[in-house]
Amino acid sequence: MGARLDEQAAAMVTALHPDAEQVDVVDFGPIPGGFSRETYCFDAIIHTAGAEERHPLILRKDPPASVAILHTSRAVEHDLIETIRLNTNVPVTQSLGHEMDPDVFGEPAMIIRRADGNSHTSDLFHDGPDSDQVDDVVRHLCESLVELHQSDIATLDPAGVLDDPRGVGIDVTDWDSYMDSTFEYYLSSYHGLNRDPMLCILLDAFLTLRRTKPRPLPLSVVHGDFNPANFLYADGKVTALIDWENARIGDPREDLGWMAMMDTLSNTNIMSHPADEGGFLAYYNKLTGYEITEAEIGYFILFGSANIAVPVNEAIKRRVDGESRELVHLYMIQSSAPALPGIGRLLGYPGVPA
Repeated sequence: MGARLDEQAAAMVTALHPDAEQVDVVDFGPIPGGFSRETYCFDAIIHTAGAEERHPLILRKDPPASVAILHTSRAVEHDLIETIRLNTNVPVTQSLGHEMDPDVFGEPAMIIRRADGNSHTSDLFHDGPDSDQVDDVVRHLCESLVELHQSDIATLDPAGVLDDPRGVGIDVTDWDSYMDSTFEYYLSSYHGLNRDPMLCILLDAFLTLRRTKPRPLPLSVVHGDFNPANFLYADGKVTALIDWENARIGDPREDLGWMAMMDTLSNTNIMSHPADEGGFLAYYNKLTGYEITEAEIGYFILFGSANIAVPVNEAIKRRVDGESRELVHLYMIQSSAPALPGIGRLLGYPGVPA
């Protein structure tokens, strides 16, 4: 790739604004954190007819295929963000466009508008500077999730690309088909990733999930990574839900379970708010009428743990087997190793520290 990333970003913004006389990209730099995509922050100054406009933007780029943990599509993510933005009140930023030709940025990429708001959601908790906003922010967060889950799937995903975005054989014909095909994906993957006797905990988790299916709920578009780090807020409102790459058709309890787990790991307290409604789950149930129980949340914490454990352990196995020399895959052993006892606790193993 000849041109630098900032030059390619300028060229893409220029193509998106054909009336522009000149586009300058300034303050280009990486955004730290996360490992699934490479993200860069920059401002585009667009000069048109003697005037200029400054646009705060983000370049969101795939890592090299050898590094990637989740193989997702920037075109799918772009289309979903724009469909949600144009058809719902769910707060999202604007996706300006995507470039799937890897010769341009080195890998497929997209450019999105940088959303206003505070991304440090920990400021809402533990007497943080914005703790006075917490009930209002979390109330809006819950309302936004409910709207996502109750939006018409055909409207948000007209081409059906979210039915099986990983291409692993998921069948969303109905709830039972979805769950059973997901268990089959987990179990068939296990034979390829079994590199250590400790991973029998994963096998037990997969079989336990299959054996103890809860009652069905209507399938919906789920965010797929609904957690305290993936929203911004300002003035008592959520300004944007971000990072939609793992969105798919699934059970809405998946988003609730993942939030409940990440809320604990992040040392936030989202699930206890809005306090005047009895907490996140109680308010969600009030809005949907689903009457989801804490036991069901526990089931979907395990379900979500299994969902991410498969691609993570596949990547680790490639590193252990010498198929890759990627540092990030070695680093992920650090998070995967303590996760296995955590899954053991979810399964009720005796003698596992709390």
